[in-house]
Amino acid sequence: MTQPNFCQTPTGGWLNLTYARQINFRKAHLNMKEQIVCIITWSNGDKEAFRGPDAMAIIVFWRKYRKSSNQEG
Repeated sequence: MTQPNFCQTPTGGWLNLTYARQINFRKAHLNMKEQIVCIITWSNGDKEAFRGPDAMAIIVFWRKYRKSSNQEG
């Protein structure tokens, strides 16, 4: 069974990234300023966008997760 990968975001609550099929990060201009946007495609095909502090929390979590996964293998 797959281990859950819970990430806490400041305003979006807890996310289980185990069910993420794809995670994309990009810069976008929103409200006249540049922000980081994270778009997650879930295993059921739904897409969800996270901006600002929520996107940064996902980036930090994902980098740590990928680093630890690479060290295990």
